[in-house]
Amino acid sequence: MDRFFLVDFENVGCSALSNCNGLNKSDHLIIFFTNNANKIDLNIINEHGGAELKTVRVPAKSQSIDMHIVSYMGYLIGKNKGKNVNIIVVSKDKDYDNIIEFWKTTENANVSRVQRIEISYKKKTETTKKSNQVNNSKPKKAPSKSEIKSELNKQIQKAMSENGYAQEAINSVAKIVTKQYGKENFKQNVHNELRKVYTDYEDIYKHIKPLLGAFC
Repeated sequence: MDRFFLVDFENVGCSALSNCNGLNKSDHLIIFFTNNANKIDLNIINEHGGAELKTVRVPAKSQSIDMHIVSYMGYLIGKNKGKNVNIIVVSKDKDYDNIIEFWKTTENANVSRVQRIEISYKKKTETTKKSNQVNNSKPKKAPSKSEIKSELNKQIQKAMSENGYAQEAINSVAKIVTKQYGKENFKQNVHNELRKVYTDYEDIYKHIKPLLGAFC
């Protein structure tokens, strides 16, 4: 699935792009900025994994970046109609949310907003690799409930991260899921709890639903 990250650079700055080295060739990183933008750290911008990187300079006027991002969002939705794409606005500005909700409602578009991109890749250390090795000479113990919840937490965080959600949302959703684990109507409970907290709960649930089924 192609992912388009539309970055409101003047709103979030370089810090929102510091964990992009896990992006892959199906990702598109599009940075919108004006001449008023803060200094760009090229070392951070350069660490964007295998993603396509594009910068768009727009006129330095009031709401200029917002209008260009909203226009580009509509362009992408029309261009990719019928295709499985994910469009993610990277900004702290909640004014985008109304437009996002409009496209989700009218075109069932997969659009969301995050405050920073959290998709980093870290190589396992030798110590970690050794700790993961299994001694086949000993019988395996069935994992305890706490171990299962720990693994579920890890898998939920991974799925959320890969779909561009902010760390705060990642931690919150993982907490909701692990709290409901083991209860009757596990999946329905998670769905209901997400609906209480997030306006885009359907999108979040769609990303984690396969994991919930695997841990039932």
